[in-house]
Amino acid sequence: MVRQISRGRGTRVLVEETPTDAQGDKPWWRGMAITGAIFLALVILAVFMSLSGGSGGSGSDGSSDGQSQTAPAERNTTGGDTKSTAKKLVNGVPVGYPHNQSGAVQAAVNYQVARSSAAYFTDEKARHATLAAMMTRQALERQIRNDDTGMQQVLSSLGVTAGSEDELVARGAAMGTRVTAYTEQMATAEVWMAGLVGVTDKNAPMPVSASWTTYTLTLQWQSGDWKLSAITSVNGPTPLDTGSDSPTSVDEFRTADREFNAPPYVG
Repeated sequence: MVRQISRGRGTRVLVEETPTDAQGDKPWWRGMAITGAIFLALVILAVFMSLSGGSGGSGSDGSSDGQSQTAPAERNTTGGDTKSTAKKLVNGVPVGYPHNQSGAVQAAVNYQVARSSAAYFTDEKARHATLAAMMTRQALERQIRNDDTGMQQVLSSLGVTAGSEDELVARGAAMGTRVTAYTEQMATAEVWMAGLVGVTDKNAPMPVSASWTTYTLTLQWQSGDWKLSAITSVNGPTPLDTGSDSPTSVDEFRTADREFNAPPYVG
């Protein structure tokens, strides 16, 4: 029997063992002089959220290091810091989760982090390999189609070409989780994510912008592991920006993106 977990108990930590599609966007800049840029940001991020929730409904079917000021380094291809996890890696994605509620939550977080890297946007082969590692057999082809279409729309809107892929910043980190349903065969977990997307080019149509999203991930126990069968999303709790009046420059973002590792996987 499915156990419903009260929402009133609030957000849980990432690895605590306890029991449609839109994008929450929050531009980092203000002022009437750049209203058009804000509107473009909203449109692009909304498209990104559409692809993220492409699986639809509850399923019942059964990053980044590059050139720095000291020396170049290879970018992660599927998001997350793979050096920080002891789990088995398939196509760079941690797999092999415990058959319990905590394992389902860890899988939900890590799978969404893996879908949030720049390489996931730009590298079709890496994207397909990432999805193959995390999706159920029944949901895989559908999610590939949805994400391929959505990524193409995002890259086109951002003006990203094969020659400017290294300028794309795309990251996601989990703020918290909660479980809304759990059985030994199915689990539904909500993951509250903070995200960044944009291009570190002064002439880009959209600077790097922040978003806050709550993903609902439905998981199925299949082939001895937790796998995703559906993904949906809504606007997440969004904080007030109390920082400076001006966003960080594209040069600073470029440096930060290439010198800071991707957020580590949990578990």
